[in-house]
Amino acid sequence: MQSPLQAAINQLCAEKNLERDIVTQAIENAIALAYKKDFGTPRQQITVRLGDDISEMRIFEEREVVKKVEDYEIEITEKEALKIRPDIKIGDNVFVPVPPHEDFGRIAAQTAKHVISQKLHEAERSMLFNKFKDREGQLLSARVQKVDHDSVLLEIDGVTTMLHHRQQIPGEKYFTGQRIKVYLQEVELTSKGPQLRITRTSDAFIEALFEAEIPEMREGLVYIAKMARESGVRCKIAVASEDTSIDPVGAFVGQRGSRINTVMEEVGDERLDVIQFYEDEKKLLLAALSPAKVSKVEFFKGTSGENRVKIFVREEERAITIGRKGQNVRLAGEMVGKQIDVITYDGPMEEEAEDKAPEKKVEREISEKVSIDHLEGVDAEVVATLTEMGLSQIKQFIGLKAEELAEIGITLDQAKTVIKAVEKYTKR
Repeated sequence: MQSPLQAAINQLCAEKNLERDIVTQAIENAIALAYKKDFGTPRQQITVRLGDDISEMRIFEEREVVKKVEDYEIEITEKEALKIRPDIKIGDNVFVPVPPHEDFGRIAAQTAKHVISQKLHEAERSMLFNKFKDREGQLLSARVQKVDHDSVLLEIDGVTTMLHHRQQIPGEKYFTGQRIKVYLQEVELTSKGPQLRITRTSDAFIEALFEAEIPEMREGLVYIAKMARESGVRCKIAVASEDTSIDPVGAFVGQRGSRINTVMEEVGDERLDVIQFYEDEKKLLLAALSPAKVSKVEFFKGTSGENRVKIFVREEERAITIGRKGQNVRLAGEMVGKQIDVITYDGPMEEEAEDKAPEKKVEREISEKVSIDHLEGVDAEVVATLTEMGLSQIKQFIGLKAEELAEIGITLDQAKTVIKAVEKYTKR
């Protein structure tokens, strides 16, 4: 039958996948230190050997065999050593049994208990660290435990960690019990246990969300070539494929928008623009500025030698080109790595027939001079707002989506009303 000590050691080793020798050695070393502290001297070399129980424990004092003893704490004569081990010779080390003290059994038991508890704690921390270390760079599912004014306490597979304010998507609201996705950047093993460095604001978070939804991305058939993101506001994603038979934009959007809608549900109000990636900077810039229609593009060097680009747009396209608070043009600039200057332009548009995508034919030709005052069901205040921003003609709204129109200063519901009225007018 096992003693309580051996049962505790065996259980610890089995549950935490620890080597028995490691635990036993840790207990023996701790008991040896306890003995030196309470009953020995600092220079003594104490060794402990556990038996099946604390009562069977043996304590030894390690000494060097010499001809003449000069230091009685660490040396022993050959004559005395031969009584312990008949084959001993000068220069060897011998283990001299130490008579146990009456109170040391209780001290040894307490020390063993403390070491087992400590090893258990270390094993749990090590196990959790190893569990998450292999998941760095992956998407994790988390449950909200507590919400503070600037941080959120999350539980992830048994580990409690903090989602700090700077790693939260701006404007997001959290509540206890909510399930969210987070991106694991790094795992650190600290004195307080494994610490998970998580985020929802990095570009890698968006990429991981898409990867979870797109089998072609996991297989390496499509990929994100470039990304420009303002967390919580807007994200432009340029996608590509090495296989010419695959439409990368279609793969990311999914049938009827199923894939991109799933990702957008996770990021809340943040808008995601998926565009085709082009090696040609000009083509990439024009795609990133969509739905704005650019008349002309000029790349140049700034006064400090930095790379810049001028884009020339008609007055009626200026508001859409810049976007709300400049986000559209700013992110497009990040996509090509250049500062963009928007210039109002009344000259002819550049004609590049081979680059122009065929436009959808509307059911009715709309004159350039038809004002949005002719739209039915659109509030006069909305008409005034759009007119003030240079969007005063019905033709300017053809091909726009409500989400794109909502970026320039009106609500999404108002934008939907405008687009619906435009479609109704063109079908007359």
